[in-house]
Amino acid sequence: MKASSPITQVAPLATSRLTAAIAVTVLTGWVAQIDLLKNFAPGMIAMNPFTAGGLLAASIALFLRQPIDAPKERSIIGQLLAGTIIAIGGLNLLVCSHNLVGPRWLMLPPLADGSPVEVNGARISLSFVLIGASILSLNWKSSRGFRPAEAASAVTMVIAILSLVAYSHYLIGLYVTSTYTPASLLTSISFFLLATGVLLARADRGTLAIIVSETTAGMLARRLIPLAILLPILIGALRQTAERAGLYDPIFGAAHSATTFMVLFCAAIWWTTRMLFRIDTNRMVAEGARQKQEEQVRQLNIEKIAAERASQAKDDFLAVLSHELRTPLPPALAAASYLAEHENLSPELHEEVVAIRTSVQLEARLIDDLLDLTRITRGKIELHLEVVDVHGLLRNSLEIARDNILQKQLDLVMDFGADRHHVWADAVRLQQVFWNLINNAVKFTKKNGRITVRTVNEDGRFVFQISDTGVGIEPEQLGRIFQAFEQGERSIGRRFGGLGLGLTIS
Repeated sequence: MKASSPITQVAPLATSRLTAAIAVTVLTGWVAQIDLLKNFAPGMIAMNPFTAGGLLAASIALFLRQPIDAPKERSIIGQLLAGTIIAIGGLNLLVCSHNLVGPRWLMLPPLADGSPVEVNGARISLSFVLIGASILSLNWKSSRGFRPAEAASAVTMVIAILSLVAYSHYLIGLYVTSTYTPASLLTSISFFLLATGVLLARADRGTLAIIVSETTAGMLARRLIPLAILLPILIGALRQTAERAGLYDPIFGAAHSATTFMVLFCAAIWWTTRMLFRIDTNRMVAEGARQKQEEQVRQLNIEKIAAERASQAKDDFLAVLSHELRTPLPPALAAASYLAEHENLSPELHEEVVAIRTSVQLEARLIDDLLDLTRITRGKIELHLEVVDVHGLLRNSLEIARDNILQKQLDLVMDFGADRHHVWADAVRLQQVFWNLINNAVKFTKKNGRITVRTVNEDGRFVFQISDTGVGIEPEQLGRIFQAFEQGERSIGRRFGGLGLGLTIS
């Protein structure tokens, strides 16, 4: 269902309540015999109590028909009230067709101050029929989009405006005779309010959708239409007041009223056009900013694609380079290992051969790290999951690093306190993680330092911890150490070597 505009939700309720307040006040005046509540001003035409009752019923009917998705029982009661208003107004209109004054029993004597009381004549009866029909057909719509509620309420509004204009120009007195009294000012205002409420009740679904829309046209209509209706009424009232006070004659009054209307309406148009100009200017600025942003996004996408291609080319290069560098290492490592185990080598030569073997192993490890990084970035790395004894993997990793630990005379503390140390993992990759962490601890810990390897079970999980007395990591470097080719401060890489891939792969 289409969402309702705030105007269509608030306006009908506000106008129906205001009309009900006027009707209740007038009825209170008739019940309590307070003349001021019947016409709101001495000398003004008083509202007929039967008219007040009909207006109260119409305001309740409009209230019950709101909103469009009102409960069915509530809407039916509103329709019954509207139908009753149509029937009574129609009967009264039928009587008025034979006697323009209306039923004699609806004619009431003047008030104590001589103020006349309106008679439910043809105009008031027709207004009741139209307003009742508009409330009854509030949700009706023909196949061609015609809404009878809009037409009926529009005619009611025209009748009310005609009466209001007559009041503003002091023309009502010309029509008050011994046999006819026009509608009171309160009645005209009430019918105008009800017609406005009906027109706006479904405005977002009818002909008036433009007026309640948030478009520039809607804003223009909401500013100028009320002025076009109210300005002639207000200017006419001011003109007649000034003429009756003797400030100027009728000829000058007519010219003054026309000029005032033109000036005020032009001022309203200028005020509205300034607002529209500001909106259009802001829209053009926003459109320019949007286009600039789109251009920046497009440029960023181009740069992103170029960066991705460069990264892909780099990965391809590293993959090829690593493979080519890895190929000659196995024979060199095999030869160095064979010579290191030869018994006839002198101690000096044996030490040199061991150094060669260690360097070849380190080179192979670095190249393997490059190959692993390439597989990870391409999503080609495969994991073979199985039940793994973590303590066994840790012992194997420590055994691999044993020579380096002994060489630096490090104190190794192993606290394997985890009772449950079997996990579901890839044994080869998990041992690679352990070896990288242990190798980092050995590499960055000074001679005679300490390395502690600890395992525990916490909250049903296996926890592995490794700590050392090495150089440590500055807090501001923690966000970088897991990035490829990063080793914290650059001096670290120069002092200890390595590519900075161990933590990235781990």
